[in-house]
Parts: sequence; structure tokens; C-alpha cells
Amino acid sequence: MFKHSFIKGVLLLAATGVFVFSSGFMIIGHRGEYFSHHYDTVEHTYRSYDNAIRDGATMLEIDLEQSSDGVLVVSHDPTTTRLSGQRHVISDTPWATLRQLPYGNGENLKSLQEVLLHYRAQPQVQFMIETRLVNGKMVMEHELAKLVAGLGLQNRVVYESFIEGSLLEMKKLQPGARTLLLLHPGTWLTPAYIAAHRWTSSYGVWWPQLSGAAVNNVHDAGQEVYPWPFESENGNEAPDEYALGVDGVITNWSYRYKKDPDATRVLKNMAFHVTDTATLYAGAGSNAWALRKLPKDSRWRATKEITVRNVRWYQLGRNQWVKASDGILASTKTPTRTAALAVGPDLIANFESPFFMFEARDGAVDNVLTFMAAEVHEMLAVEKV
Repeated sequence: MFKHSFIKGVLLLAATGVFVFSSGFMIIGHRGEYFSHHYDTVEHTYRSYDNAIRDGATMLEIDLEQSSDGVLVVSHDPTTTRLSGQRHVISDTPWATLRQLPYGNGENLKSLQEVLLHYRAQPQVQFMIETRLVNGKMVMEHELAKLVAGLGLQNRVVYESFIEGSLLEMKKLQPGARTLLLLHPGTWLTPAYIAAHRWTSSYGVWWPQLSGAAVNNVHDAGQEVYPWPFESENGNEAPDEYALGVDGVITNWSYRYKKDPDATRVLKNMAFHVTDTATLYAGAGSNAWALRKLPKDSRWRATKEITVRNVRWYQLGRNQWVKASDGILASTKTPTRTAALAVGPDLIANFESPFFMFEARDGAVDNVLTFMAAEVHEMLAVEKV
């Protein structure tokens, strides 16, 4: 959805007039800067949002409820008890009463219109707005589409929800709307699930359930993926999330993602020689997914290097990695023989990076490999190194 490729974004811009998301690793401030660290913040206040922006977030995550008279209210909870100390069910209370409630940091409860107007003059700030059911019904979508369009912010808004029908309604009301489908814990990004949800721009997935294989499958479908945490998240997951190849993160701790602590290093004219056997992984780090074994003494073109929690990895293809301890990295001359085989529909993404190289045997090129049950398809360039 955000940064999967500049080329893909340019093509989408030409077709629709808007980018799916910005390029680069997208940091989405969950309720602004949800948890206090070196700030004293309360969620969904200007202070919380400002802190998130200062800490590197380029998108603010905003939860919605709706008042009894139809005003869209910024609140994670359906009641005001937790943060105001006064119990009101938002859907049963008029905005004139709700707007007077204290909400922390010396600020009152806010409407969505107030928040959007407050940041409209800061073009770098984008908004991820979560839709909810109101008393078990989908009723906020029309008012939301009307408000966003009236403020001219369609290109700066992403609609997120656990409710598929709500996102589909937003796409009807605003053709070309960007959407992020949230997955409950226990819902897995399988190939079948992705195939049934090609209509959404991206997915928000609980981090412990995300694998490198799922990331690759989502990218092959032309979509993007953003992990989200439970409240135990503290930003320590950052190195593993970068290494898995996700497009960004929905986080409570924006400042821990402000700068990639394990930036990759591009390798040129380098080959990875498997000394015994090596496992090829989708992604690197803690949630990497084992794809297959690479045979002893085979040689593969290495394109990038990354260190994750003191473990060094080499990239041998589009988000395909091996541990450095499984072989030897050495320089190589220009290959003398190359045969390229295209697999899968995502030719733009496949074109963007070098793909892993396999040694030709007995003058013949190995067959195209189908990786695991997840049906990970890549463009394979098979060559003698």
C-alpha cells in the first residue's frame, strides 16, 4: 500500500491520479503517541499527535465513534469513562455535551473535523481513520466520506477497519479510496485469504502472526502489509520488522522507528557459496519463513547485507535471505551464462531487484522452483557463477 515500489506508485499515479501510499518505510502513530516514554501524553490529543509527528510518524491513526446527533468523534472507546472520568455512551450523547469533556493534556474530547482542520495546513501529515459499527450498524461511512471530501483531504486519508463491509462502502463512496483491512488475531494471511481480498490496498496484521512468506505473497498481489502490536509492544520489534520486508508499522513508539538501526548494505558482484547446506528464508530476522534448502557448493548472487540482532544475513533474491554463517561471501566476475524465467503476475515488482542465481548443472538450467504451500512465486535468473 505504501512504499512497495516507486515504479508501481508512478504507474498508479498515472492511472488514478493518486499514490497508493508514500514511498519509504511508513510509520503510523497509533492513536498518536499512545504510550508515554519521555513524554507525558494521552492518546488522541494534539500533544499526542504532535509527539508522534516529531518522532517520525508520517501518518496519524485515528479511531472513530459517532455522537447521537451524527458528529464523528475521535475516541477509541465507545464510552468516555476511561479518559474523561465521566461516563457517557458516545452514541447516546449529543456533541454539545461531549465536546466539553476533559481528555488529558489540558485538552477536551475532539471531533474528527477539528483534528483534520488542525493538521490540514501540514501537507506531510496523513491520516489513517478507523471506522466502527455504531450500535451494531454501519452508519458513519457517508458522513465520513462527505467530511473528508469537503476538506479536500482524499489523497491524505487511508480508511482502516476490521469490518470488510465498511471499507467496501468507503470505496463505493470514494472511488479510488485507499483502504487497510485489519486482521483479528487468529486470522491468517494465507494465499486463499489474499486472493479473496484483492480489493483492499493493504493489510494490518498482528505482528506475531506475520511471516516473510505472507509478506512476499501480499507483495506479489500488488498490496502492502503493516504489522500492529498489542499493548505490550515497546518498539523493540523494530529490527525484525524492518528485516521482514514489511512496508511500515502501526506503532505506539514512533521514535524507535525514526531511523532504521539495521540499514541494509548493497552488494555488487558478490556471490554466496554454500559450504554445506543452507536454508533460504522469506524475509530475515525473527519472523523469517524457511522456504527450502540450498545444496552444498552451490553459488548464488548476493545483492544485499543486513545485520539483525547481531546475526548477519545476505539477500539472494526479492526478500529471500540466507544466514551468513551458512556459507562464504566472495567477489565474482560477470556471469558467463544467464537464462531468465518469469513466474507469477507481479512483473513490475520482479523487475525491480536482482533475483537469486542458481548454478547450472551439466549444461542444463534447473527448473523453476515452487516454494512451499504458500505458493511464493519469484522471477528466477539461473546462471553459472
